[in-house]
Amino acid sequence: MTPSVPPTSRWQAFRRSLADATGRARQAFAASRTRVWVSVGGAALLLLAAAGTVNAMVTPATRAGNPTTSVTPLPAISITPMPTPSTSGTPSGSASGEPSPSAKEPDVKSSGKFATASVAVPAVNSSGELRSYSVRVETSLKLKANSVAKQVAGVLNDPRSWTGSGDVRFDLVKKAKDADFTITLAASGSAKEICKPEPAGTCVVGSEVVIDAASWQSTPESFSGDSEWQSYLVNHGVGQLLGETAAKCPKKAKPAPVMMPQAGDLDGCLANPWPYP
Repeated sequence: MTPSVPPTSRWQAFRRSLADATGRARQAFAASRTRVWVSVGGAALLLLAAAGTVNAMVTPATRAGNPTTSVTPLPAISITPMPTPSTSGTPSGSASGEPSPSAKEPDVKSSGKFATASVAVPAVNSSGELRSYSVRVETSLKLKANSVAKQVAGVLNDPRSWTGSGDVRFDLVKKAKDADFTITLAASGSAKEICKPEPAGTCVVGSEVVIDAASWQSTPESFSGDSEWQSYLVNHGVGQLLGETAAKCPKKAKPAPVMMPQAGDLDGCLANPWPYP
């Protein structure tokens, strides 16, 4: 027969059982909380590790004092300026179709003073209208007026010149007051002043044939020499005075008309200083 347990003993046993259950519950709760914090801490560590990896990917690692990489600079771009196109063709014309002085032509200052030749050269022909003329040269050109006058007379008395037509002849006189017209060799500045409103210096004004000294002293390559070119300037200017009109190249490989501008492109014609070559 089982002995009976007193009530007091049963109550104490119940309390011990309840205490044991509570202890086990607390231990289980503590263990569960520890596992939660461990999980949270692990997740945080994983996030920090991931952030560090991303940062390492976007930020290059450096060492104190020196860059991790050496960057070679791009070569400088060299820009070569395009050359300015030069103007080609016939130089700007004047009343006589001759060019105005360029930078390559003699730059002679104008004195405004002129020396008139004191020599006389009679006409060589006995037929044709007699036209008397005088020659003057600006003093700043350092050319002797008498020498220039004799050269001009030699041109106008040449049978290839205008006198070759038999309609006119020329007489160089000593005094300007006795002359029908004047041939003036002037520095560029003076020539331009006399020739106004023409853009360049070589022209005919009234009874004066003005030849720009810059043109006189700058022979184009198409002419064989200074004398030939200067003969052209005289005949071209006197032709204007006589009322001759401007001309063009009639046929290639033929002499250019003396009234054609011949300082530039001859359009296939040959340089020619004479009205009747």
